[in-house]
Amino acid sequence: MEYKETYLYKKEKYTVPKLNVWCAFPSVYSFGMSSLGFLKVFEMMDKTEGILAERIFTDTKTTYIQSKNIDLITFALSFELDYTGILRILEKYNIPFLAKDRGENHPLIMGGGIVLSANPEPYCGFFDFVMIGDAEPHLIEIIDFLKANKNLKKKEKLQILSNIEGIYVPEFKNKVKKSTASLIDCTATPILTENSFFPNTYIIEIERGCPQKCHFCVTSYVNNPARFYETKKIMEKIDEGLRYTNKLALLGALVCSHPDIDKICDYIITKAKEERKIEVSVSSLRVDYVSDKMLEMLHLCGQKTATIALEAGSQRLRNVINKQLTQNDIYNFVDKMVSYGFSGLKIYGIIGLPTEEYEDLNEFIEILHNIKKKYKSFNLIPSFSTFIPKAHTPFQYEKRESTKSLEKKCEYIKKHLAKIGIMPRISSVKWDFIQTILSTGTRELTPFLIDVYKTGATLGNYKTIYKSYEKQKLLPHIDI
Repeated sequence: MEYKETYLYKKEKYTVPKLNVWCAFPSVYSFGMSSLGFLKVFEMMDKTEGILAERIFTDTKTTYIQSKNIDLITFALSFELDYTGILRILEKYNIPFLAKDRGENHPLIMGGGIVLSANPEPYCGFFDFVMIGDAEPHLIEIIDFLKANKNLKKKEKLQILSNIEGIYVPEFKNKVKKSTASLIDCTATPILTENSFFPNTYIIEIERGCPQKCHFCVTSYVNNPARFYETKKIMEKIDEGLRYTNKLALLGALVCSHPDIDKICDYIITKAKEERKIEVSVSSLRVDYVSDKMLEMLHLCGQKTATIALEAGSQRLRNVINKQLTQNDIYNFVDKMVSYGFSGLKIYGIIGLPTEEYEDLNEFIEILHNIKKKYKSFNLIPSFSTFIPKAHTPFQYEKRESTKSLEKKCEYIKKHLAKIGIMPRISSVKWDFIQTILSTGTRELTPFLIDVYKTGATLGNYKTIYKSYEKQKLLPHIDI
């Protein structure tokens, strides 16, 4: 690897490996080195006797394991559109895209990650087998089996692997029980580098899943039940991370729901006051869960802004999506932020949620207007995406609004926020629609995805190629 890296664990020493593995990330190095799940899988393999594991990315220039000697390639898919990175890596090393076209001399291809756990079908043709759920409980079992049975035929391996909890073999269409980790050993960054998207940042997962169950959120259903790491383990990881860097990040779908979050924040505050300057960031906060202690810790540790997810502006619509926040919760949170010295707030919203009307958008605008009116120098940074139905959520069968209707709503938001001096960031309605096709699609999409990739994966190519598939009656009609 061409970048300077610091390993925080002891690597296994061996002479002749029994299994050669590429841990592949379907994007560039900087993004992959910020993905805790990807790094955890690599660490588990790298610490296992008899395994020679290597990380590769879409911008990897050289490898120390030749592709002809690879036994297994693992991919983590965190975003639907990252499938193009999978195909780019397979193409680069002359590996057929489809499992059915790969012979005994090709490596087995394993998939994992939240996208595949939610709905593997659009991508299932690329993989020999897929891990549904958490990797930790069974990853080493899979590796040990493959290590001990290299001489078995591919189909024999897959038949045995299909009996392991969480393993889905698309060829067999076997029923799968999700693999769920008990979160004993606290997951944290195993390799630090300045070239990560979050440079030299030690990420600590403090919880997994979400107890809130917002109706649109895949994490609330695919990653559940909500589980929390022991406070003692988290504190031990804080100590470990601070031996290498002063940058920490607390990771979780709902960080502030940890039952001992105030104790964890107190521990960091003490370290920051008595030992050294510490920078701490957290994932999105929930306003009715955030304590004074967390705000104190974040501000002390260098945070000038925070991020909250409101999703909807009106109480009515928040009730529809099961987001139990009140207007007073929001305003009280901003008051607290200002009192602790924060200078701004990033706010996330969703346009086009089921039953949404313009009155709901007006109430979102009104919230921002009232905050701006009260705190003129307080920086508000709203970001919006459009509603994308996700598999396994209560909203998976909800119809998405037409592109024309959503674009009209986006312009409405922009126009009215501009009047109060706020410039929102809004995702592409058309690209969000492509994600909708993938998030709820079937395996009939696989050849379509390959054709899109081969022609450059531009927005226009998605539309043109889908229309051609429609004409051939290979895919159902949709307004794209």
